[in-house]
Amino acid sequence: MASFIRSTMALAWSPLKSTVFAAVSRPATSLPATASPATSVLCNAVRHMSYKLKTNSAAKKRFVALPSGKFKHWRSGKRHLNTGMDRGRLNSAGIASYATARQSKHLRRLMPYA
Repeated sequence: MASFIRSTMALAWSPLKSTVFAAVSRPATSLPATASPATSVLCNAVRHMSYKLKTNSAAKKRFVALPSGKFKHWRSGKRHLNTGMDRGRLNSAGIASYATARQSKHLRRLMPYA
């Protein structure tokens, strides 16, 4: 009995049967008979997509990319405990600064879409 079931299952899932059925039910195209057009288009779209690089979250919070290719950041030391500081030091802490060439090289890898 088990061999009979196996033989009928083999006939039901025969690749020859599916290609004959596909040739009758669908007009001739350049696609293989076993692949549906929607599946084929989806597979081609996935196959040709390139990998998306992730931007480093810490870098994007601290640096801003400028059109010139430089990276701008803000100096530290102006958040709290400022009561004892002289005004000149506090004002200079509020001025933006720019990353060095070596830092910029590293930041380009951390922020590929900046």
